[in-house]
Amino acid sequence: MGAIFFYIFIYFAGYYGLNLLNMLTVRPLIRNRHLVALLPVYAVALTHAYILVSSPPPQGTDITVEYALLVFITLPVVVVTIGAIYFMWNSKGGHPDDAPARSAASNAGTDTHSAGEVLEKTADKPSDSTASTQESSLASTQDKPKNN
Repeated sequence: MGAIFFYIFIYFAGYYGLNLLNMLTVRPLIRNRHLVALLPVYAVALTHAYILVSSPPPQGTDITVEYALLVFITLPVVVVTIGAIYFMWNSKGGHPDDAPARSAASNAGTDTHSAGEVLEKTADKPSDSTASTQESSLASTQDKPKNN
């Protein structure tokens, strides 16, 4: 469990380090921070695997090198990689469910009328409910006889 948090910390340190690098430069140097932030994770994992394979296991532990490689290196790196791919996919709006919402938002952006023009048009033309109440009140006043 601690190895997963370790590799997640390395991933986010690389991600925000690349974000800081992109903010300091005039043009963004790294466009896909989600995948490039995996490079420090893989470098630390390879170094960790080399040290684990080349040194004997601690005394008193009943684990093999293969088990240690699988549980403490491979599994956390796979989890972090899947998370990075998910975050990359999620940030690009790859959900097929929200495709109509995105198309409606993009169509709303093509409207060339200003807010003032829209308000003027709606103020000049009464809505259906107000027009029907105005007509009914006008008709009721015309039917009543004048009391003089």
